[in-house]
Amino acid sequence: MNNIYDAIRERENQIAAFQAQISDIQNEIEALRVALRILEENGGKEAPKPVPVQPVSVQPVPSAQPVSTVQPASNNGGMEKKRVWP
Repeated sequence: MNNIYDAIRERENQIAAFQAQISDIQNEIEALRVALRILEENGGKEAPKPVPVQPVSVQPVPSAQPVSTVQPASNNGGMEKKRVWP
């Protein structure tokens, strides 16, 4: 069982996280209000309906190997540079 100080610290951390989420939501609401004002100023014309955006999942990079390029020799007979992927 956690002691009382750990329980208090955990709840304070939760409060901080919730406050950050609330702040983000308030910013989104303000942006929506600004967008609404802009639409109303355009004579109430209905804007095109937005297309839903699918969230992009970022895959972790298995290793941080830099991408290298192969430099051709001076007597290469017109060969171009090739990019080598790891």
